[in-house]
Amino acid sequence: MDRFLIDALVQNGRVPFTTLAAQVGVSGTTVCRRLAALEQRGVIRRYTVVVDPGALGHPTTALFSIKPRVQAPARRSIADRLRRLPEITASFTMSGDRPNIAVGRFTSPDAAESMAIRLREDLGARVNIDFVLKTRFGDAVWSPDSSAAPALRDTDRVMIDVLMMDGRASLDSLAKKTHLSKSTVHKRLQVLQERGVIRGYTTLVDSGALGLPVTAIFGIKSGAAAAVEPSKFGQLHGFPEIGTCYTLSGRRAAVAVGAYRDIAAARTAADRLGEQLNTIVNVDFVLATDFDRHQWPQPSGGGQQCPYDEASGHLQPVR
Repeated sequence: MDRFLIDALVQNGRVPFTTLAAQVGVSGTTVCRRLAALEQRGVIRRYTVVVDPGALGHPTTALFSIKPRVQAPARRSIADRLRRLPEITASFTMSGDRPNIAVGRFTSPDAAESMAIRLREDLGARVNIDFVLKTRFGDAVWSPDSSAAPALRDTDRVMIDVLMMDGRASLDSLAKKTHLSKSTVHKRLQVLQERGVIRGYTTLVDSGALGLPVTAIFGIKSGAAAAVEPSKFGQLHGFPEIGTCYTLSGRRAAVAVGAYRDIAAARTAADRLGEQLNTIVNVDFVLATDFDRHQWPQPSGGGQQCPYDEASGHLQPVR
């Protein structure tokens, strides 16, 4: 039952509990209790909205591979320094030849390139940068590709900020935050979805609690002898353990992210990927997630990540 509920909420973080109860064949109260228990155990980390970053003024997503030079700061120091940069949304300590990977969102490619120069100087490290050109599939990990940013009302931005922190926030709660009526809030959400600003809702889950403690990042290379056609990336749907795939600029044609029960299973998946795509697939393992501000709003001036950071309380059905 728990796995069914989690799978359904990853697909749609706002699915009504009454719908889940009907699908499982139990009462709504039972569903609420099971989900509350999963929250308390840390299996369910958070409900959130999936937003086009361009709508928030950050249409460019960049991946930085950071390799310290001799006598450079320790890994922990690198993560601490990255955490202070509001443009950097996530930092991972890796195995392999890329000790750190950082993910950032920017107003333009030039702004991302400026950040790469800043990181090289500040960290005393070699920093390679790749840009996300296209999201082949997967919305819940890192940043999706972005379209042109439409104009947002102030109240729209408030609703998005609230939903980033609590993707199941009720219409009553959103109405209070925006000082609008529930019907107006409902209409604005529909407009944002139709315009592609809101791409959906999802649930962030601790994969380790699901028996998949190893996170692997596959670097799929593209060369003159074995170029990977974009259409082939659709074949990765045959790998259910891979949640996301992005095509990139630079030396790597794509990056895929998957969760596995152990290192051996991840290495086997890398071999299968290489055979299926007829190219070189390198695999690195996430040793530690230093921080991950996935889909969190980034107010200027630092401080709290979200001005609406309230105690979530008990779970409530979405009306």
